[in-house]
Amino acid sequence: MDITKQKKHWPFTCGIIAIVVIVSAVIIYLYHDAPGRLPVSAVSDEAGGIIVTWKNNSGIYAQRIDSSGQIKWQEGGMRIIDCPPGIGFDLQSDGLGGAIVTWNDSSDIPDDHDDPAYFDPVPIHAQRISAGGKLLWSNTLVSAGRKWQVVPDGTGGAIFAWDRYRTYSRGLRDNYLCVQRIAPDGSRLWGDEGLLIVASSPFRPVTPEETASGVRGTSTRSRPTYEGEHYIVTDGAGGVIVLWEEDTGEEDNQVYASRLDNDGNYVWPDRVITTATQLISAESDGNGGVKIGTPQITSSSVGTVKAYAHINGDGELQPLSAWQPDITRAVSDGVGGSFHIRVDERITSSPRTLPYTYYIQKLDESGQIVWPEKLLFTEGINIDAVEYIADGTGGLNIIYQSQRDSFPCSINALRLDADGTINRSEKETPVFNLPDIKYQAIVDAFSDDSGGAYIVAVIGKSALSGDMVYAQHLGINGSCLWGDGVRVD
Repeated sequence: MDITKQKKHWPFTCGIIAIVVIVSAVIIYLYHDAPGRLPVSAVSDEAGGIIVTWKNNSGIYAQRIDSSGQIKWQEGGMRIIDCPPGIGFDLQSDGLGGAIVTWNDSSDIPDDHDDPAYFDPVPIHAQRISAGGKLLWSNTLVSAGRKWQVVPDGTGGAIFAWDRYRTYSRGLRDNYLCVQRIAPDGSRLWGDEGLLIVASSPFRPVTPEETASGVRGTSTRSRPTYEGEHYIVTDGAGGVIVLWEEDTGEEDNQVYASRLDNDGNYVWPDRVITTATQLISAESDGNGGVKIGTPQITSSSVGTVKAYAHINGDGELQPLSAWQPDITRAVSDGVGGSFHIRVDERITSSPRTLPYTYYIQKLDESGQIVWPEKLLFTEGINIDAVEYIADGTGGLNIIYQSQRDSFPCSINALRLDADGTINRSEKETPVFNLPDIKYQAIVDAFSDDSGGAYIVAVIGKSALSGDMVYAQHLGINGSCLWGDGVRVD
């Protein structure tokens, strides 16, 4: 080998690497805070319109669009709070035409990892907005912690869950799962600190005997124990169902569940031991119970898929056989049954063709097959993302995002009737039919409770990311009720 010649290639190689790094840095700088990379969320305003929130470099904003597609609050959105980049937020309907926005405020947390305060719990705040765009709460401080979640209580207030941890040492926490109900006027209803659901086993120093037996590190705690992973869903009656994981010390974790009423009293006398090993998703079953998604590895080359567990309103664990374990996703049909979606991976020669085929099947409330599996999307259609929205009549609105050259470029919709008929137009029109648009990405979609759906998307003229937030209302027949879309921000 000629080492001299090999060395001569290094300047060229280093130059190429430098160019790649610089270009990557420029792209990150230009697009790290574009709406396509930041949270955008929407909820119904209970009157045929929606409330949308988004965050940019200067703060969190909200806007209401009425049923006719007219902007109701100030142009460009109403600022909820000033905040630096990196702060997350959550949006929930208040059940009375307004909304509740929750966010974590880490502005007082130091950036220095060597400062003990860096590991302090982060304050969690909430604000309620009236249907008229008035801020109703005085920057309510819910508590401090991490992994907060919110569900509306249906009366204008909300129920919060969070991990109110205490730092044991650098990077180690003692965990406390707490819940709190905030009244419509912003006051705390379940005590100043909320209700404690479960606490972790406390950390302690490793003993010399444990070190000699092979225990690593300087601190440990006993198992099973809660480690901060949890999920909540509304019970539909002003209360909440709380789910959490416990590390068993074995290969699989264990998921438990409890239900509290609107006064914070336990409805189920004992925690329910579920068949789930990890929390992927959870949704109300509409009757005081919950359906839980948990991963399950199969022989499918797609990889991790979901198995489903079901707890009814009385706290009784339903047979897992009612939920097929070999599906990719399950979606409620809104009337007690469910749609099961399976994605099959195929090998293709074209790197630009996504090698997936989508199938869909409907089951009734007892898990019996209503109609057999149907082909939804065939191999070769470049599907980048899909949202499945129950239409309230046993059917499904399917909002999907196609792509070109790895960039989202179009959002389309089709409808699946309760009898399994798939309604496709021969030439599909984009949901947002705007000129010179290269980037369209779905950020939120949900039912209008009248057979149609609301869609919120980030849109841009660049193929790399979106710089505008748009909303659309689809009618039951798939028509775009808000023209080419309504600019929100």
